[in-house]
Amino acid sequence: MKTSWGFDLRSLNAFVLACKTGSMAAAAQRLHMTQPAVSYMIRNLETSLGARLIDRGRRPFSLTPRGAFLRDAAEQILAAAQRIPSRLRELDEGAPERLRIGIVDSLACPFVPELLSSLRPSLDTLLVSAGLARSLREAFLDHRFDVILTNDPMDDVDGIVRHPLLSEPYILLLPPVLPPGADHADLRSLAQTLDLIRWSSGSFIGTHIDAQIRRLRVDIPRHFEFDSSDTLTGIVAAGQGFAIMTPLCLFNSVARQGAARAAPFPGPPFSRVLQLVSREGELDRVSQKMARIARRILRDRYLSGMLRIAPWLRGQIVIGNPRNSG
Repeated sequence: MKTSWGFDLRSLNAFVLACKTGSMAAAAQRLHMTQPAVSYMIRNLETSLGARLIDRGRRPFSLTPRGAFLRDAAEQILAAAQRIPSRLRELDEGAPERLRIGIVDSLACPFVPELLSSLRPSLDTLLVSAGLARSLREAFLDHRFDVILTNDPMDDVDGIVRHPLLSEPYILLLPPVLPPGADHADLRSLAQTLDLIRWSSGSFIGTHIDAQIRRLRVDIPRHFEFDSSDTLTGIVAAGQGFAIMTPLCLFNSVARQGAARAAPFPGPPFSRVLQLVSREGELDRVSQKMARIARRILRDRYLSGMLRIAPWLRGQIVIGNPRNSG
């Protein structure tokens, strides 16, 4: 039903999804509707507003200036509307009935069981999905997750709240025996004698490491890429190369029990921050509680294990806000 303003939330949502996906057909699929139905809704929206929103004479999907304005305004309206139910529940001092959480792959057991144990009494339904930071980001921005635990700083996203959980340095993962001439204190020498087993270029951690290598002006060929810490660790343990990762990735790798060994990263140190991200004004108390729980789990169940793997990391791994560590 159209309001006196010329639009409703349903038609705005269809329009925004068409803009995001770049086609009516893709938007229809996401909405579980037919393409003609979505096209009709958007044409009806144009008629009600008295404005042409889509340039139908161009391919691919192209917006008019008025369409671009409505897309930006509609995204804000829809985001505010989606916050209303959870905000009302919070005002009533109750927890949400259902919580959808996305967790970066490098967090596994015992994190998820511990989190479930702590949140279970106050939730009816808890949905947890693990994935790469990029996929978590996309799902969060598309409102398919309420909260994400990620190593993506999301500095380009407005209207979110970041709760720092863990800061950790990048380290080397070396095979049991280095070949003659390899020097793990010099990245260039190491790369000349061993293959670098890289993270997938589509992952945030892979992008972060690649940027650091470029800053150091070290030319390392791209031969092997993987998106699993288990796979990287197993390959290194088999003596087929070296890798760059973080203590948390190594700790959570099933293959860490192999012969691979950790060493400091050669050159200027660089690190990543794991954080809990929620939407501003939405589930504020729940996200604060989750952040406290997450820090406790990392401190009690992870930190000592990571230091057993590499005692020289003491003082370099910070639980909470790294800015407050000094």
